[in-house]
Amino acid sequence: MELNGVIPDWDMEDQLVNVFGRRGYPVRRYWRMMYWMPKFKNASPWAVPDTLSTDPYQLAVNAIERITSVDIATKIDVYQTADVKDSLEDTWIVSGQSVDQKQLLASLPDKTPVYVEGRYQVFVQRQAVTYFVLRADMKAEKKPKEENYDDISNMYIPLFSKPRADIALKPSVHEQEDGIFLAVCCTGTSSRDSLLSWIRSLEKDNPRLKDLTVVFTLRAPPDETSLTEAGGSNEITQDSNIRNSERSL
Repeated sequence: MELNGVIPDWDMEDQLVNVFGRRGYPVRRYWRMMYWMPKFKNASPWAVPDTLSTDPYQLAVNAIERITSVDIATKIDVYQTADVKDSLEDTWIVSGQSVDQKQLLASLPDKTPVYVEGRYQVFVQRQAVTYFVLRADMKAEKKPKEENYDDISNMYIPLFSKPRADIALKPSVHEQEDGIFLAVCCTGTSSRDSLLSWIRSLEKDNPRLKDLTVVFTLRAPPDETSLTEAGGSNEITQDSNIRNSERSL
């Protein structure tokens, strides 16, 4: 039962006690299982139904909720590519973005490159779901001002001196060593055109995207429709040499 993840019921305890007694090793084993197995079953903060739906859309919603649970202010939006002008596909897009991510996106300078990267996989139980991220490079760290601690003529005394301005700000959870993560999404087809429609949909809540350079670091199969400028002032760049670690679709 333990190897197959089956939690015994109370009738099993009665049967074991009647056969082996309350001090028998099978009964002790049963008690240990009843203590630990419910704890392990409910240990994951991303609980999913025991009978998981095989609908790709519902799996995508569960996957995005799991990925974005690091920020409780994340909002999950569902877009339809049919609502995007000049879209070549008719599919759904499940997108996740928080208020902090919108502020980080709005603070980027003009023409800053932001990258649509993927495809990555996350597992919902035994179902693999493909997702993509919108990422920007980390900002250059501000180096602290070097001081000569041997110079006692200009000694800093916290009680009497003015507060220092060079205070290090704690980065948000979206600012990691490999970049600033601005949004995440799953699409029904995982194609380049659906990702382009995702960027167009994000522009509604993030007008700053129109002033940035969006770079798709993906490779498409030869028969896939190539990306073209679909209106707007967004600069779409396809450069297979942006990164040596590009992942192919």
